[in-house]
Amino acid sequence: MTETFILRQQHGHIGQITLNRPQKLNALCLPMLAELVAAIQDYDATPDVRAIVICGQSRAFAAGADVGTLAESGAIALYTSGFSEHWDQIAACQTPIIAAVQGYALGGGLELLMACDIIIAAPDAVFGLPETTLGIIPGAGATQRLTRTVGKSLAMEMVLAGRRLNATEACAQGLVSQITEDGETVSTAIAVAGRIAQAGPLATHMAKAALLASYDMPLTAGIKYERTLSALVAASEDRKAGLAALGSRTKPTFHGR
Repeated sequence: MTETFILRQQHGHIGQITLNRPQKLNALCLPMLAELVAAIQDYDATPDVRAIVICGQSRAFAAGADVGTLAESGAIALYTSGFSEHWDQIAACQTPIIAAVQGYALGGGLELLMACDIIIAAPDAVFGLPETTLGIIPGAGATQRLTRTVGKSLAMEMVLAGRRLNATEACAQGLVSQITEDGETVSTAIAVAGRIAQAGPLATHMAKAALLASYDMPLTAGIKYERTLSALVAASEDRKAGLAALGSRTKPTFHGR
């Protein structure tokens, strides 16, 4: 029987993905990543889905990349396998992605979180990058995304010395947006996704693109890019619907065009 690594549910305009390898603490193997990317890309291509929520189980969001997968791969095989590129494909999703984190988010699991847009944590969430203790280094974006998120010094300590952050520390450093009560992490993430889903989908896609561009562009170029997208969305039917609803004090209906 083929193992199902990913579970999917749709709640109105929200697509939910649950990592489903609990016996391995959701360690990310190649088939699991392939299923995850396929699910995200499917939701991203579905106009009716306006936000995506990714979650794990109570013990772990994802405790890293599958060590067996890494151990069995030589340098060239690993480089050409497309294994690490799965994280890039997740980051390329236009639809906003909210991650709900319970328990461990380590190594590739933390890199998966940083490819998402909003991270919401349970009180017991733990974040870390243990790769150097295994004689390797992060390979799916952590050295770049973590530094941009928490700054050089803390990123260095996490990567070089294996420091782990609890939920309170992660929130204080800007790695997560909020900490929930016990048992409310997934429902809170779905509620945040619901608020996103009520907004204009073209606007959320363009706003996400502009925010992500701030990582790569100088300030002047980023402002010009934002201005371009702001002018472009002004030509949309969604903008007309939003302004009309504001004038009539009614709730707008957006169609993503």
